[in-house]
Parts: sequence; structure tokens; C-alpha cells
Amino acid sequence: MNKQVNLAQIRYNTDSNGCDQCWRLVLDGEEILVEAVNIQAPVFTSRDWIEAISKFKHHISVERCHIHVDEAGVALITAGE
Repeated sequence: MNKQVNLAQIRYNTDSNGCDQCWRLVLDGEEILVEAVNIQAPVFTSRDWIEAISKFKHHISVERCHIHVDEAGVALITAGE
């Protein structure tokens, strides 16, 4: 997968078994699960209220970035244009 996004949010997948699909990527609101994340872009932290579970979730976030996810499920996040 190759995708340019306005906002990528990264958080640990608490539903993971600790070995597989450990990371949630929320890309402009669309969620995917990945094995690992390599971030090569400026980051900041963010917090969002998740209505469905009535909890705050905390993220490492990247604005205007490019996402590449390889066949092994490793996400590379780089600064966008």
C-alpha cells in the first residue's frame, strides 16, 4: 500500500496478542493494523475521545505524510509534500 494522508495516527493495538498486528494506523479516519511502524517524519502527540468505547485514546501523530506498508505489514511513514 502507498498512500498520501493529511493525518496519520499511530497507537498500540490492545486487542493484539503481542506478536501480530500490534499497531493501529488511523489514516485520515480509516484504520488498518500493521506489524511494525518506522516513522521518518516530524511527530507530535494527540488525544481523541472514542465515542464507541467512551474512552480517550492517545496517539503518536504525523501530519501531511506518505505511508508505505510492505507485504510483511511493516509501515514506513515519511514526510509528505
